[in-house]
Amino acid sequence: MVSLFFILFVALTVFFGVMNEKKEKKSLKEAKTFYHYDDKVHISLYKKLAFFFGIASVIFFIWVFNLANTVGTGHTIDSKISMYEEENKSIENSIDITVKSFMDYEASTYQEIKDKDGIDLVALFPKLKSDTLVQKQIEVYLANNDKLKELKEKKIDLSKAKWELYFGK
Repeated sequence: MVSLFFILFVALTVFFGVMNEKKEKKSLKEAKTFYHYDDKVHISLYKKLAFFFGIASVIFFIWVFNLANTVGTGHTIDSKISMYEEENKSIENSIDITVKSFMDYEASTYQEIKDKDGIDLVALFPKLKSDTLVQKQIEVYLANNDKLKELKEKKIDLSKAKWELYFGK
């Protein structure tokens, strides 16, 4: 859509620029002298319109450039999402192993809560909660989840940018 407006406004700029030139040449022929401005400022309607559409064309060009950059880098979003999901699975497995070994160590105390998720169990075990390695893994896991949300949001915004650029999906 924006690229269509850009092309349209460039065409209008050229059209009104050509019309202005034709008008000036015609007035020069009629006057049979050089066209000059005395103390009055004379700007034709065609020149004003050409200037207006030229400025609008520049704005649309910048907008098209930004959208093209967004769409151009959008193909990497899926690979980034899968990378963060793999890293989170690795962290979950590591935390699960740590929690299971801790549960084996404390088997008599924590017998009834075996079927919970490893990340949830960390909150239940005070010793594990204070373990710096587990704490760092949880921080990375949460940071990855935030990054995943951000990337999924970018993926949604990418379809909007494609539509704005060229009516794509």
